[in-house]
Amino acid sequence: MDHLDSLGLPFTSPSGLTASHTVARSALDIATKPWFQTEPDIGTRERVRRHMNYRLQSLKEQELTVGDDSTPAAEGARRHPRERTAKILHAARHHGFSVKGKIADKVRPCYLGPCPVPSTTELAGDIIAPGRSALGVLLWRATSAVVHGQTHGLTMFYAEVSGAPETGPDDHFVYRQMQFSPQEAAFRCAGAPLATLSMLRRLYGHFGRPTAGLESVGQDVARTWLHIAGLPHAPVA
Repeated sequence: MDHLDSLGLPFTSPSGLTASHTVARSALDIATKPWFQTEPDIGTRERVRRHMNYRLQSLKEQELTVGDDSTPAAEGARRHPRERTAKILHAARHHGFSVKGKIADKVRPCYLGPCPVPSTTELAGDIIAPGRSALGVLLWRATSAVVHGQTHGLTMFYAEVSGAPETGPDDHFVYRQMQFSPQEAAFRCAGAPLATLSMLRRLYGHFGRPTAGLESVGQDVARTWLHIAGLPHAPVA
């Protein structure tokens, strides 16, 4: 929840015009982790395995942030996550978990078998709609393109300016301006509220909390989204 709260900061930045897509991508990405870890009826050992795999992934990311710096301080910063990883793997073997990967691997984290942490792309289809819906993957890719595809990310917010100034025969300039359509943003960013509500429903169920208030909030979110998207209002499950 702290991570989600911090996503409000980009909206107040000078580049806040295009922050909606980055925030939507992050919200969907964040929601998949607790949603995956609190899946019902997976058993205690599987829940532990999933949690520790996220922990191992986090430790590898901490190690990678140091980079290739060979100073004593950098070596010490790398040593801590490696030592923590070794302790987790030792305990995992003691409790009968299979261990995959090597601590010395420069990129890939170790994980408890049989499979590593699934990617957000793999989880997006299920968290948006049951049955690995193509909609979830599509919404994830729509916001991912803003981050990974710089050209595509920029052109989404460009539009030709009508009545551009006259140019000479040898000039080859195209006049464009930044524009922002709430309707387009609503469609591209729909994955964020859908994934967050899906995650909260599962989280509430996992801890036995009543969901009546959450469902009411979900209906309010749906009505707001439909209004911005310019679609007729209808009950949303």
